[in-house]
Amino acid sequence: MGLKIRIKELQLNHVSGSKLSCEIQSGELIGITGPNGAGKTELLRYISGLRRTKTMGEIVINGLDPFHARDLEKLHGSIGFALQSPEDTMVFSSIPRDAAFGPENHAVEPDIIRKRWEGLRSRLLADIPEGQRFETLSGGQKQRAALVSVLMLRSPLLLLDEPLSMLGEDEGREVLSLILALAKRNKQTVLLVSHDQKVLSRMDRVFLLKDGKLREKKQPGATGEETTEDSSYSAGEFNAEEEDEEYEDNSLDDVGGKNPVNPYPVKRQTRGPDWIVRKTPDSVEPLVTMRDVSFRYGKNQVLEGVSLDISPGGIYLISGGTGFGKSTLCKLMNGTLAATGGRIQVGKIRLPLAREKRKWSLFSGKKPVPMAEVRRFVGYAMQYPEDQLFESTVRQDVMYGPLRAGLPTTVARQHAEEALRALSVPERLWDRKPEKLSGGEQRRVALAGILAMKPKVLVLDEPFAGLDPKGKRIVKDLIKDYVNHGRAVVITTHEAKRPGTSER
Repeated sequence: MGLKIRIKELQLNHVSGSKLSCEIQSGELIGITGPNGAGKTELLRYISGLRRTKTMGEIVINGLDPFHARDLEKLHGSIGFALQSPEDTMVFSSIPRDAAFGPENHAVEPDIIRKRWEGLRSRLLADIPEGQRFETLSGGQKQRAALVSVLMLRSPLLLLDEPLSMLGEDEGREVLSLILALAKRNKQTVLLVSHDQKVLSRMDRVFLLKDGKLREKKQPGATGEETTEDSSYSAGEFNAEEEDEEYEDNSLDDVGGKNPVNPYPVKRQTRGPDWIVRKTPDSVEPLVTMRDVSFRYGKNQVLEGVSLDISPGGIYLISGGTGFGKSTLCKLMNGTLAATGGRIQVGKIRLPLAREKRKWSLFSGKKPVPMAEVRRFVGYAMQYPEDQLFESTVRQDVMYGPLRAGLPTTVARQHAEEALRALSVPERLWDRKPEKLSGGEQRRVALAGILAMKPKVLVLDEPFAGLDPKGKRIVKDLIKDYVNHGRAVVITTHEAKRPGTSER
């Protein structure tokens, strides 16, 4: 049986004057949406007891207070929380071991654990060899593996923070259908954070968290009037037209033109994602060249026979489902990974293969070239932004790359602040710790750290994941401006279509 939740005058720590109130009935499917930084993840952490408010307000879950140590101990066995980053959800590198860990701690019978695992594995992890370790998975596969570990618990309350952000539309729809079907069957209460209107439309109720207020949105086809527990809000104050515009659909159709072209055909790879030229390059002189490139993790062949060119002024899309090798291809471009076969050239530098002795110095002819020079030439914004944020403040993190490049501190600071402004990161966040930011804010800060290096090729791995519509528009505008200055941009996506075909 699901849990009933009552939130009354809850104040978020980082939003002054916020006051959140609502009531959620047992077994309801609740969607939560709102701008990046509004406090959606913070709210879930309060409900789970992982964080406590410093000021005022209360949360009561089936009569228990998650801010009280004794009550929290009772609640922990009833709450399943899929965090925004799959790495934060997983405990073990072995996927079957991690999936069994929670139920074992709840004293679930081994036979029942095995049946749950077999059922979920067949639906969510069928494309992953059972012995494959978590760290070798793609972003979407990691997200599904983390979901399996949470769903194995059959918790009365499910907290899901952007659980589909790394999945394509078709894949995400199938996973969501499974989550909701299990929730209905097991009478679970679900709180799901998302920016995707198609996802939110399948929930019983949806709340908008914005400007420190939690307001219920009327669902299409729903009966009755909007209701809210916040007495300071009335239906007349809600600007529905503005909200619909703010959360409009955001596809890649307007990045580089609506009709993708491929003016410079390359050899079709034997195995790997699709390579699409979204915007015609200004020059055929390549910045990066790949010829017959292959890569494998142990016995798992991920890429084979990949050949492509990246030229100034071009926008390129790497498209395909989870596990197709999109992130792997990105990492090969700047030497984060070494190819197992073929040839990769960045500018005039040939990158070493995995079988060659790798050092932090490469050689172009007889001249030693630091690996950092390759990273400045090809800037790679990682799929999970927290993987590249490690300094004590946002400003220092964005300055790190320019400082490593040998720029004076004043110039590095100038480059960092220009990049932060280009991505509309508010100045009030510049001296905050990166780990205190929301997922969407972290993504823009991580991208600013690469942008501050001013690379000739900007490689963006799922750059729109977790961003609100405003954030997506900012990144799209940045991409268009970047290629207009004689540089190239590579984007991984689930959305793109191969020219002349329907979406896979």
